Amino acid sequence: MTWKACDQCRKGKRRCEVQNGSLSCASCLHRHMACSRAAAQPETTTPTESSLSMKSPLALTQNDIPASVVETLVDLYLRYMHDKPHALFHEPSLKDAVANGSVSQVVLLSILGLAARFSDDAEIRGQACSFTEAAKNHLKSDLEHACIENIQACILIGNICLGDSDPDAESIYFVLANRMAQIAKLNVLNEADDGILRETKLRLWWTCYLVDTWASGGSGLPRQFDILNSAPRLPMDEEVFSSMRPGDPDVPACEWRQGFWGYNVKMATIYSQITDLTKRIIHSNVWDEGVIEDAVRELAVQLVAFEESLPVTMRYSPSNLTLQVERGLGRNFIALHLGFNHYATLLFYQYLDRNRPLTTHSAAYAQRCKHHATLFSEILKASRNHGGAEALYNIVGHVTVVSSSVLLHSFLFGNPDEVDDIRQRLESNFESLVQLRKYWPSVELMINRLVVFQRSCLQSETSNTHRLDKWMVKFLLQHALALDDKESEDNLDGPWSWPLSSLDSRINAGYADTGLRERSRVAERIIKDMRMRR
Repeated sequence: MTWKACDQCRKGKRRCEVQNGSLSCASCLHRHMACSRAAAQPETTTPTESSLSMKSPLALTQNDIPASVVETLVDLYLRYMHDKPHALFHEPSLKDAVANGSVSQVVLLSILGLAARFSDDAEIRGQACSFTEAAKNHLKSDLEHACIENIQACILIGNICLGDSDPDAESIYFVLANRMAQIAKLNVLNEADDGILRETKLRLWWTCYLVDTWASGGSGLPRQFDILNSAPRLPMDEEVFSSMRPGDPDVPACEWRQGFWGYNVKMATIYSQITDLTKRIIHSNVWDEGVIEDAVRELAVQLVAFEESLPVTMRYSPSNLTLQVERGLGRNFIALHLGFNHYATLLFYQYLDRNRPLTTHSAAYAQRCKHHATLFSEILKASRNHGGAEALYNIVGHVTVVSSSVLLHSFLFGNPDEVDDIRQRLESNFESLVQLRKYWPSVELMINRLVVFQRSCLQSETSNTHRLDKWMVKFLLQHALALDDKESEDNLDGPWSWPLSSLDSRINAGYADTGLRERSRVAERIIKDMRMRR
């Protein structure tokens, strides 16, 4: 029988070959991608503890999958995804429901489709597409039912689409989740709910808000989830929530305390303001440094106040990382601080433009951008080196690329005495990107965006490489979209475009000297080496 290329190889324009005995093609197995070939296999076996069912995804259920596979993948999901990019479940209740078979099938299959990429077993990874297709089929058969389980499934499947570089489908599933959450009135208190259900609804509602904030910006679409006058209580402390049992009442107000996810929500409200400011700047017909700097200063104050509001044990330090790992919250801790430093980097990023007119605080803001990008890199490295602190969810790829672009600026145009240290941080960031690429095909797109950015830097004859324009905003915010070379983008000129003559007093001629060209070649080699690694 002659096979056509699988969907994944056809989209990527790769040679599609299948090794003897394998369900997925060699390319998808190598890239840890869900292969459409696996989903198309006929039903030939029954499930055992060592083999997966080949039942059609149209009818696949928990009973068709070995219990050991289900248990392993649920554990992988809870380890790497739960309470990081989203907060959907009460962990003990989910485990109990999976064990006794009462878990919603659409929820379970969505979890398996998302978590299979983390398995060490190539056969299980190859079945990710089957799990995902089964989840989609279950969801579509009940799509008009706005319930908790369908909202959870929409968010899980949306994350799968994000990881597989399908931003259109991602947006559709996330919008469905948002509308269902609003229809189901998850933000409205129901006295009949026990403590677990009440908190689960709150965490789901806030997840929809965060997902909408990130996904809309990532695809260049307007936000759909408005929290004005409808925001419920923030999520509670993760340890307190996990200790609750079915039938327990809600935590009394005097005992309630905020957890990591609650602080993530607070950060996201600041992030929304940062992105709104950035978009207003590039769409404005008038450039007013005073107005811009006032807005940046106000947001900077909010970020500092947020950091100071964190409990002492939640503030970043190596000792606190060890403490949170011991509590089982190391990955949550890392996610919080990667997010914080990314948001701060974005706020001050525009001040890396060396061709921009000087203001009272511009030099200090440029340094703060570099500081947060550097701290981000250090935290990311700590997450790799400290067991129980891994940051393996998809969006880490994009924020690592943004941090790397700041390091690249410092490497090319910064103090020559700091070049070696910056190079080590760049290589450390790239190590994480290579690791993430094993699990998320979309990270390849993110890496390509950095390559385009680096090419823009190398082709520039001045240090005017970090100008805040529409192309730069696409690089910083629209992570789900491909990035074209800068010269092919439209409407680059505007009130934010400075005449090159202003460079005369700002840029040392040494930027065009042999040292800069050598650093440019080194940067190119570092990125090329990263792209070659598998």
